[in-house]
Amino acid sequence: MEAKDLQPLGQNEPIVEPDENENAQKQSWTKPPPDPESNSESDADSDEASINSYETHQLDIYEENNRRYPNDSYHMPNDEPERTRLNIVHQIYLILLDGHLTAAPIVTNAPRVLDIGTGPGDWAIEMSHAYPHGTIIASDIGVFDNALGHVDLPNLSFHLDDARDEWAYDIPFDLIHLRGLSGAFPDWSFIYQQAFDHLAPGGYLEVADTDFAAETMISLPPNSYLRLFASALRSADYSAGYLRDLSHLQPALFHAQGFIDIDVREYTFPIGLWPESPHDRTVGKMGLIALLEGLESYSLRALTTTYGWVAEEVRELCDQVRAEILQGVYRISARVKIVTGRKPLT
Repeated sequence: MEAKDLQPLGQNEPIVEPDENENAQKQSWTKPPPDPESNSESDADSDEASINSYETHQLDIYEENNRRYPNDSYHMPNDEPERTRLNIVHQIYLILLDGHLTAAPIVTNAPRVLDIGTGPGDWAIEMSHAYPHGTIIASDIGVFDNALGHVDLPNLSFHLDDARDEWAYDIPFDLIHLRGLSGAFPDWSFIYQQAFDHLAPGGYLEVADTDFAAETMISLPPNSYLRLFASALRSADYSAGYLRDLSHLQPALFHAQGFIDIDVREYTFPIGLWPESPHDRTVGKMGLIALLEGLESYSLRALTTTYGWVAEEVRELCDQVRAEILQGVYRISARVKIVTGRKPLT
């Protein structure tokens, strides 16, 4: 598929405002050395080890087409523009959930919580403040600059892990949280099986997602650049073995691993400045910024590695999509789905 193939067919709690090259090269990121006064016995538990207590070693960081990636294969970058997008997405979820951090019930004031694919760590950091007696573990395959890896909170630790591998946590969790990971895993059944095995009896798994490549956009004409752009992303990721259709949120997948009391919540929020109410207009502005920031993040590596486009072609297509959106011709909304499931007590 080439860029020229993507042509429109007939187209002539309180709301929180957000703060507002061709060859891959490896760069090192060094974790701080361990604290010599730390308790070696408590640090021995890998579940509790903070990033600040890890021994110094190198992290591979890949610079590709002027974007930074955590490794040589994951489709999303972990640089400053992507951090901005994820910060805004976090605020949108807070609004949709009326200021709550999770749709799952937490019945203890000292929960053990695991956040898979934490990104810059906004959710994990706020969970650590909301549950100061809890234990919050955040994991990801890479580290954002000046984000979670540089935060020092007594009940929050960061683990550099790939969730596609066997999980190695010894103590079970009360809540395991995943958000915004559409297209991240080739086998979601494995992820849900690992989550089930690492939950305490009565513990919850929560998976939340929205993805404009997964036909979650509403009121989008079939001949729009954005719809054609999303179709190209789905095709590219499918060719690479990753689905972008939100099929991982089917309750049957949760049932298959033994989860019960499965709850599905769906939300719709506007994209753009077209809503009349101040509340919806604020959410629409945030959604618009997140979408525009995400165009290149979602597409650059996927289309260059799978279809062999050059970066300039991908960025030209992103510009066409961006111009179409900013014209305000379409009143676009997006759907969010949040699924929770409970591990039985026995």
